Amino acid sequence: MLRRIPAAGGRVRRPARRPDHALAPAWRLWAAENLLAGSAPAELAAALVAQGVPAALAAAETAALDASPAVAAARRAQVSARRREFPLRLLAELARTAPHTTAIERRAGVGAEEFFARYYATGTPVVLTDVVTRWPAFGRWTPEYLKARVGDVEVLAAFGRASDPDYDLNTPRHSRPVRLGDFIDQVLAAGDSNDLYLVANHRNMDRAALQTLYDDVTLDPELLDPRRLAGSVALWIGPGGTVTPMHHDTCNILFGQVYGRKRLRLVAPWDDAMLAATRGVYSRIDPEAPDLAAHPEFARAAVKDVTLEPGEMLFIPVGWWHHVRALSLSINLAFTNFTRSNAFDWYRPGEVRA
Repeated sequence: MLRRIPAAGGRVRRPARRPDHALAPAWRLWAAENLLAGSAPAELAAALVAQGVPAALAAAETAALDASPAVAAARRAQVSARRREFPLRLLAELARTAPHTTAIERRAGVGAEEFFARYYATGTPVVLTDVVTRWPAFGRWTPEYLKARVGDVEVLAAFGRASDPDYDLNTPRHSRPVRLGDFIDQVLAAGDSNDLYLVANHRNMDRAALQTLYDDVTLDPELLDPRRLAGSVALWIGPGGTVTPMHHDTCNILFGQVYGRKRLRLVAPWDDAMLAATRGVYSRIDPEAPDLAAHPEFARAAVKDVTLEPGEMLFIPVGWWHHVRALSLSINLAFTNFTRSNAFDWYRPGEVRA
């Protein structure tokens, strides 16, 4: 929907420079935008005349635009878009009435049926406190254990992230093969750093030599389909200080904290405070230090803030914006192979263009 940008004394958005004998395409676009914003043709014609356009030309051009099929079609599309905005606005305003808008529910004893009905189908984040704790991996997967068990396996990992403002977007550029044991040594030596990370895009759990790690993971077959592990499981390993910038995924995710601690900030997809700052599936907003001068709308965003402790698992619903910071060296295992439909690759609002 076009934004109305009022000028002093009225709704007309003033032209930036004087047109010549005929209105250029940029001026016609200016007039069309203001017609859709609610300005009357006479109001626009007067503004053009004030800029030196002959009165007859100004009146003819604005009247023709107002009567054009293109503007009529745009008005119909605008009405449809505004109607669709109402339920999203309703969801956003209702969410802001919650007594603890920043909190995410923590639950134990959630079976697959309840999970799908209460959280999956409604797009509601939840922290499951007793899933990872049932895995043999919990308490066993330390950096030293992984190094001893699968340290000779060659994996992909990202290096040199700290010098690149778009390090996550450019993960392929920063990735190279390395022995897992050597990578773990570098992680242990790195201290607090965002320079090296083993992430989901590396698809390391698809490597045959790492399949033995599934012996340490117990999955509920009613929740996660054991036949679809390939391409659906991600191993994350990195030092404290690693950051995944604000973004959304196009599928639902169960994100397990096997070792260490991570802090996540999440914003619902229906919170329109995020929409002006999209860049593909990424956001230009850093929720840790938001630039409110550039993105004032973020001041009203309902940001949920959760710290995952060892043994906890976070359900991140599809479309939810999330920013992740490791508070300590962390090992995570994430899953997308739910026994329900989980294909939403069409959900890419940041790629919509005028």
